[in-house]
Amino acid sequence: MSARKKPFDFFGNMIAKAKNKSKDFVDAQDAKDSEFVDKTATLRPMLKSQFLGLVFLGGFSLIGAKLAYVTLFRPFDEARSSARAETQRITGRADIVDRNGVLLATSLASFALYANPREIWDARETAIAIRSIFPDLNEQDLITKLSNKNRPLVWIKRRLTPQQKQQIWELGQPGLAFEQETRRIYPNGELAGHLLGGNNGEGKGIIGLENTYQAQLENKGQEPLKTSIDSRVQYIVEQELAQAVTKYHATSGAALIMDITNGEILAAASNPTLNPNKFGAKGIDSQKNNYLSNTFEMGSTFKAFTFAVALNDGKITPNSTFNVSQPINVGGFDISDLHSVGTIADARTILAESSNIGTVQIARLVGSQRLKTFFNDLGLLKKISGGLYGASNPSAPERWASTETATIAFGQGIRVSPLAVIAAYAAIANGGNYIDPTFLVRDPATPLKATRVISPEASRQILELLRGVVTSGTGKSADVPAYPVAGKTGTADVAGKGGYETNKRVSSFAGVFPANNPRYAILVLVNEPKSIDGGPATAAIVAAPYVAKIIARIGPILEIAPQRVIAQAQTSAMDVQTKSSAPQANLPNTKIAKPISIGAR
Repeated sequence: MSARKKPFDFFGNMIAKAKNKSKDFVDAQDAKDSEFVDKTATLRPMLKSQFLGLVFLGGFSLIGAKLAYVTLFRPFDEARSSARAETQRITGRADIVDRNGVLLATSLASFALYANPREIWDARETAIAIRSIFPDLNEQDLITKLSNKNRPLVWIKRRLTPQQKQQIWELGQPGLAFEQETRRIYPNGELAGHLLGGNNGEGKGIIGLENTYQAQLENKGQEPLKTSIDSRVQYIVEQELAQAVTKYHATSGAALIMDITNGEILAAASNPTLNPNKFGAKGIDSQKNNYLSNTFEMGSTFKAFTFAVALNDGKITPNSTFNVSQPINVGGFDISDLHSVGTIADARTILAESSNIGTVQIARLVGSQRLKTFFNDLGLLKKISGGLYGASNPSAPERWASTETATIAFGQGIRVSPLAVIAAYAAIANGGNYIDPTFLVRDPATPLKATRVISPEASRQILELLRGVVTSGTGKSADVPAYPVAGKTGTADVAGKGGYETNKRVSSFAGVFPANNPRYAILVLVNEPKSIDGGPATAAIVAAPYVAKIIARIGPILEIAPQRVIAQAQTSAMDVQTKSSAPQANLPNTKIAKPISIGAR
């Protein structure tokens, strides 16, 4: 029985062993699978966190690269760095300076801000960022511009400074860019505004020096354009002219200072003023250059020219006498005097008291053709520009009959620019030589072109008569104790459509100083002044006092030796007992008299 069971036991054992091995294999595989699962469960979060870390690292790297580009590379590429752009001047247009090198106009780096809407990420965000620097810009307008994806370029703001440009860069806003441009700067604002002129949006000169010398100023590497203007004198002249125009509620005014030895203009003022930095801000009237581009009937200032040619041609002497008791009828019109000069008056008195009656008689002695020729020699019948564009032609009759000769002799019926008048005064006072006026400093190495118009003796005589106008005639309020003045008042009625308007006038004074040794010519003109407290708005009241104020202030600047100093120097060498009687008789009478109550024309 047991023998039979052995085979079966053998196979049973074999099967049991096989099962055990299978189970061990399966358990081993299960253990491996379990280990794999555990490893996978641990590895997945780790890989996920590493991936996210790489993503953030890449993002921060991109942001860092952008910031580095914005703050470092981009300014160097396009603006040569803000620090350099701030100090670097654009050399495409030369500076303009006064006679002493004071800067009047210069060009600085400027930038125009624009945007490409297609590159703007968030129009509202960008608009708010831009307004943080330029709060004057309208936020909604900016958003509208920056949202227009149909346009590749929209302009945001022009004339940015280098500092403003850098502030925009630091915003880090995509789609913003700049175009470099030149900005013309006038450091002194309105000072000599009409002379300088101003530039348009394309950097081209509009009027004045900027326009006249456009090609020269654009020449790269060009030395500064040196004007003849003395900015110190210019400031004083502009200030006093403005006060005269304001006080007498005038429509406009003009004033000039000229070196009679070389024609250089030291000051040229036109009122209303013009600020080249804000060209056009005050309207078209402020752009009118009254001393160059406007013409006026100058009234009795012209009498000096009539007397000068009569003295030169020997038609009169300072002591020649004339009957001035009755008006003179010319062409059916009576020419009279504003106030009586008496019955018989010599030439000296006729000019001092501004007698129209006496002047007409002297003009008749000179003759129409000679007077016309002489006025032409003085530049009064030509366009006088001083080298600037925009000068106006004078207005004068082509045919000078007896009527025209009579009225032009005392400054009515002819319109000229103040620049032409001051150049003519310089000619009759500097020894008799006409010199073209200029607004630029003349090269002393270049021979000065001058044309003789009267003899030195005639120049001396007319100067003596003009000094008498100030010491004892209509120009008393123009005199200055330290700097004696010689000149002539002029009050001219303004011509209207139906004839001359007696309630509108041009009041002016033209002359030279110091009278005993003239160096400078001066002219002050006030257009259509209004009377104050019912008093007359004549030249003796309106213009002459401001001539005195200007000369008193600029005399020390121009280093003119005061007459009192000269007198004291003369007396210092004398005996103490005679000091009280210093040789004042050799000096011009410098006593200031009060303005006359009724001005002469």
